[in-house]
Amino acid sequence: MIDPLSVREAAQRLAVSPVAVRQQIAGGRLPAIKRGRDWWVDPRAVERMRRLPARSGRPLSASLAWAVLLLASGDEEAADRVVQHPRYRTRARAWLREHALSEAAPRLRARAVLEDFDAHPSELRRIAARPDVLLTGASAGAVVRLVGKPSAVEVYASAGRREAMMQRHALTPGSGPVRIRWVADEIWNALRANGEKRAPRSAVLLDLLESDEPRARREAVRALASLRS
Repeated sequence: MIDPLSVREAAQRLAVSPVAVRQQIAGGRLPAIKRGRDWWVDPRAVERMRRLPARSGRPLSASLAWAVLLLASGDEEAADRVVQHPRYRTRARAWLREHALSEAAPRLRARAVLEDFDAHPSELRRIAARPDVLLTGASAGAVVRLVGKPSAVEVYASAGRREAMMQRHALTPGSGPVRIRWVADEIWNALRANGEKRAPRSAVLLDLLESDEPRARREAVRALASLRS
């Protein structure tokens, strides 16, 4: 297991104040676990944040972020289900025309709350095979021709299923091989309406941008460039 960083150590690596790190943790943008009174941060998450620095501009709401990603993936019907109101559909289309997804990725992070877990290796296959998850990141790497069996599992799941999934698979919050991105229930129902097993292509690519593998990041950037409208 990788040794976690204290808030102060994470702040030093990110060149920010400890207060800023705690704000990132509180906002769900930096995964961390609490032991006693102290927060501890996965150094890999800190490195990912260094690679994807915060950019200017207000983050999109979860529903608008998903509408943008679904439009970029060519699924207009699902985008309409997510936002419903015509004004927001128009806004999502305009936003996508004006932004490159690879550069604006930090503004789309509200689409889900990221959490890493420790788990027994035998649970990885069971989690990936669940009918109520969407594969993403390395678990859906075939979208950019990444081959080979990943040593971890990465999925989207409904936030309302968090406790049940943790209990079923004996998941412990930490820095292990299970990465789950929790999606608000009302959005989740719209995402799952078409019965797909994999997350929308653009979401998979954004998640690959946070991969620890340089090749996966390069392929994701290349593929994202072709999605820009």
